[in-house]
Amino acid sequence: MKLQDIRPSLYRISYFKYTHGEHTYAKIALEKSQYVYRILLIDRGMLDIIVGGRCERITAGDAVYLLPGEIYRLQPVGEDFSLYNLFFDVRDDVFTPEDKHRSCIFMDRYDASLCFPRVEFEDAPVLNRSGILKNVTANRILRSLLYKDPSDALYSFYGRAALLSVITDLLLATQETEKKHAAVQQILAYIRHNPESDLSGEALSRVFSYHKNHINKLIKQETGRSLHAYARSIKIEYAKMLLSEGCDSLTALSLQLGYYDYSHFYRAFLQETGITPTEYVKAL
Repeated sequence: MKLQDIRPSLYRISYFKYTHGEHTYAKIALEKSQYVYRILLIDRGMLDIIVGGRCERITAGDAVYLLPGEIYRLQPVGEDFSLYNLFFDVRDDVFTPEDKHRSCIFMDRYDASLCFPRVEFEDAPVLNRSGILKNVTANRILRSLLYKDPSDALYSFYGRAALLSVITDLLLATQETEKKHAAVQQILAYIRHNPESDLSGEALSRVFSYHKNHINKLIKQETGRSLHAYARSIKIEYAKMLLSEGCDSLTALSLQLGYYDYSHFYRAFLQETGITPTEYVKAL
């Protein structure tokens, strides 16, 4: 199925408040699932969610997108919180509003035969897996439902609008992530292929038309190292290769790699490898 073919049918919209110390507060931490698609939006407070083997903290304004049959746990962190639930199916031809078993189910009562089939989206793979989305825009729409009668014709309209708003936010966030990933891969490839060039933030900014701080942020997110540290590792790896091939002058090598002088190269080599260039050559 393609995203343009989606016809989400809302099963239920609900709003829950959890107060620290009440019996429902502890019960929420039990392992659960649901038979339909679900979007959980945090309205106030914070809690941890464990889904897909990962634990992540979610706070007001965040959303959790859950596939039918996904097993998850909500772990309170010691404060009051409230949340919205949107239970829905993406194909209205299989949705049955009369069915009363399509909400949150504790695993000791879960029946896999009642679970709606998952849809595989060809053009939006992000919708094929559960995930967490930060700072969604749908909460404002949902707040308008708090004082409306569920039989009101606009109730379902607002709920559907909130549902599509979260899906749109999810797609836009994914596109932005993919764009950043493509950009940082280009920058990393340039660094790897040009160890003799100036790899400072200012120099890379001129090549890629990004601010140097943005470049540093992208590289830190992708590699866990700052631009300076990553570029240094590439230069020193290249230096080690040249030294193993019989480079005669360490001073000439320093200048070749863009270092001001040998002492600058010496410090970088020692910091990266734990030994001096001379010690490295002797160990070859």
